[in-house]
Amino acid sequence: MTKCPLCGGKTFKTICEFKGIPVFQNKVYPTEKEAKKAITGDVVLMQCCVCGFVFNREFNDQLMNYNSMYQNEQAHSEYFKSYLLEVIKLLKSEGFLSGKIVEIGCGKGSFLELLLQDGRDAIGFDPAYEGKNSRIIKDYFSDSYKMIKADAIILRHTLEHIQEPLNFLHAIGTANGYRGKIYIEVPCFDWIRRKNSFWDIYHEHCNYFTIETLKAMFTESSVGRLFGDQYLYLIAEFKDLKSCAEPKGHCSIFTDSLFAGELVRYKKFVLANQDVMVWGAGAKGVTFVNLIDPDRLFIRGLLDINPKKQNRYVAKTAHKIYGLNVLGNEKVKAVLVMNENYFDEISNMLSNREIALYALGVL
Repeated sequence: MTKCPLCGGKTFKTICEFKGIPVFQNKVYPTEKEAKKAITGDVVLMQCCVCGFVFNREFNDQLMNYNSMYQNEQAHSEYFKSYLLEVIKLLKSEGFLSGKIVEIGCGKGSFLELLLQDGRDAIGFDPAYEGKNSRIIKDYFSDSYKMIKADAIILRHTLEHIQEPLNFLHAIGTANGYRGKIYIEVPCFDWIRRKNSFWDIYHEHCNYFTIETLKAMFTESSVGRLFGDQYLYLIAEFKDLKSCAEPKGHCSIFTDSLFAGELVRYKKFVLANQDVMVWGAGAKGVTFVNLIDPDRLFIRGLLDINPKKQNRYVAKTAHKIYGLNVLGNEKVKAVLVMNENYFDEISNMLSNREIALYALGVL
């Protein structure tokens, strides 16, 4: 890219580079052979020196084919379910859930199902949807659906996948006549930077937002943090969407040695604890094993409570994904928990086993 996708600035600084990582962290494969052939790409994170926005210069949207192999469902966790209910409570308090609601990028439909259970008039869009709910359309939202005329648009963990986020929001606005409200939720780059969580950097996430860069797209909005500060949210009126995200004042420029120390530290940890497994075969876990154990020499595998992932293999490294029953047969001394938010929940599941638990970002 030759200009910032947010403000159009042309001065950048490289802050992070990862070569040859899976394009899709959330696709799982039925065999080792297929997993090893998974498509890979590069991440070169650039920060705009004008507005501070962070994006992946090497993102290739031609590789992004979302289908039924894409398994990003997290609602098997009680902690995650409670977070989804927290979002609904927030939206209610903001008067957001009246009228017709459209969720764009609804995934496997967990959040939309909760909206429907709450009596809301909601429709979802996602080409990777696998279920049979007639309220979810297996397609990308576009102006071909402009007859819907939504009163509220929900974008939960969608905008970080879109190469031109401001243009994408205008496309939605055009299709919906710039009416109603919008709720946007994205990962928080400030949290990623503070935790040095290199396992949160993915090829499919081409954008990394801070509070400042998220707010920059609207003239008026309310913003906040969710999920232990890992997520940012914004609520705004579509009529307040800007044509260009002009920077406001000085922006902080991040160091160009992001994550280097943590990569070394975790490689040393895995070398010293070779009877270890990783909890969570989602994007964090897959990124972690690809960067720390690319040749599958030390980490025994990944644990996941999602049955659609179990007995399958992660992209490129082909580490196997297991259910909890494997812990009775394998010699496992330690488990690395990819997301500290789930530490207590996982600790309760493993309370009767003599296994050490370590949370990334806290270890």
